[in-house]
Amino acid sequence: MKKQYVLSILVSGLFSGSILAQSPSVNSHEKKVVIKDGKTYVQKSLPLYLSFSTSPNGEKHELNSEITKEYANPMYLDTEGVNYIRSHWAVDQTTLKTVEPKVEIRYELYADGLAPQSSLSLSGAPSYYAKGVLFYGKGLSGSLSSRDGVSGVEAINYSLNSAVYAGYASSLNLSKEGANTLYYYAYDFVGNAENPKQKEFTVDLSNPSSNHSILGISYQGNILAPSTKFSLSSSDNLSGVNNTQYEFDGNGKRIYSSNISISSLGDGQHTLNYYSTDNVKNAEAAKSFSFYLDKIAPEPSHSIKGDQYQGNYLYVSSRTTVSLAATDNHAGVKNIEYKIDGDNYGSYSSAFSIPNSSGVHNIRYRSTDNVENRSSSELRPVFMDNTPPSTGINYGSPQFFDRDTLFINKDTEISLRKSDAHSGLLKTEYSIDGGALKNYAVFSIPNEGNHSIGFFSTDRVNNKETQKESKVFVDNTGPEIYINFSIEKIGAKEGLPIYPNYTRLYIGATDVHCGTEEILYSINGEAMRAYSSPRSLDISEVDLLKSAKKYSVKVVAKDKLGNSSEKTIEFFIEK
Repeated sequence: MKKQYVLSILVSGLFSGSILAQSPSVNSHEKKVVIKDGKTYVQKSLPLYLSFSTSPNGEKHELNSEITKEYANPMYLDTEGVNYIRSHWAVDQTTLKTVEPKVEIRYELYADGLAPQSSLSLSGAPSYYAKGVLFYGKGLSGSLSSRDGVSGVEAINYSLNSAVYAGYASSLNLSKEGANTLYYYAYDFVGNAENPKQKEFTVDLSNPSSNHSILGISYQGNILAPSTKFSLSSSDNLSGVNNTQYEFDGNGKRIYSSNISISSLGDGQHTLNYYSTDNVKNAEAAKSFSFYLDKIAPEPSHSIKGDQYQGNYLYVSSRTTVSLAATDNHAGVKNIEYKIDGDNYGSYSSAFSIPNSSGVHNIRYRSTDNVENRSSSELRPVFMDNTPPSTGINYGSPQFFDRDTLFINKDTEISLRKSDAHSGLLKTEYSIDGGALKNYAVFSIPNEGNHSIGFFSTDRVNNKETQKESKVFVDNTGPEIYINFSIEKIGAKEGLPIYPNYTRLYIGATDVHCGTEEILYSINGEAMRAYSSPRSLDISEVDLLKSAKKYSVKVVAKDKLGNSSEKTIEFFIEK
């Protein structure tokens, strides 16, 4: 019976594993021998004790070496990978003779002293590296892989943020926001475990936050001036802001870099839309701010109240006032300013008067709205007419002046001469003896006696001159006529007196006020003759009374105003 020898190897088991500072505890992994796919793998650092048996289950006999005694029990494998326990020549198991051709017997032992090498792949999310920190955005996953050159990788363990190590099976969902540390390592089938590796990264799942500020003029928070600008600010707690984008009214996004001007926008309602994106492409929901851009200045206006007249200028008086107003399309009027001539602008609060100096005055005014839009300066020239008209009086004919008294009669036309230097005459009025005022037209005074004429003029801006007075005496009465005979009558006939033919006839006239200017007479209807002689008129001397007959003598007397009186006498002359 052939003896069978069984070689056995005693392996002293050890455990491998190490703990890194501040890392989670690493599982212990026994160093061992494993037979896989018909191959024997042994952890290289394990001591080997060789023994043999002559039957599969027989008694084991320790194998000793006399030649290399100091290296034999135990012995260690020196070569990574395949090692051989050799017997020079193979013996045929039936004939027990050396196999020809000779072949060496080799027992393969695979020494595995190297731990696997693992790697981590992070994917599915944007990344950003700054100041020694690696940031990832949404959707991050991690894949672990490992390689081993001899016995092969038995498993990969991982720990996220110092949790207890767990076996890796599939892609890791790395969705915890904030700083993360992923520890991982692999071990092979003979207990070689690599030193844990770690990957530090920060997951940023939060959107940035943006805000706007209004720089410059605003009213009620959302009515803005053309000079106003927007400032955008943004913050992000982790990866930081990459950019801020903005646009107006849905037109053309732009990346914000400096204060935003709105001067190119049109007057009216607008919306600013803006949002920020961080460095791992987290984008906040767009924010919006609606505002009204008021680019239109107020429209100022003026109102002249009181005395005024439009001629070559707008004439006003010292009683005239000026009121100012303004309207604005949106923000509303903030103030109105004005100045007169060379003065400085001042604030308008109530109606004002114009300087009381004759001549042209220039009123300039402007208005500003609540977002400082200022209108152009408006000009309103006015002419201050503070000089009243001048009125005089003219008396027509007839008139007579004597003893500081002007005498006229009812036929004398009275006219007023008037003038005004600036705005022109509006009206001239007069009154007689303090009576009711009348609008001027040429007039006369019918009633005899002393009279007072009051008169004045008013110009077109109601400057009224002080009433003037003129005194006059109206004389409508003719002279009183006197006719006397040089002798008493010598009889009567037909009810008329009879005078002798040598009778002289004396004519005279007396006027109470102006005096007699002339006396006229006519005999028996003949043409009137001037009675110019101071002497008595002797009718016989003029050869008018030659025969006895009836005579009619008409006498007319006129004073210096042409007032006349008339007297006729009838008588008979007899020889």
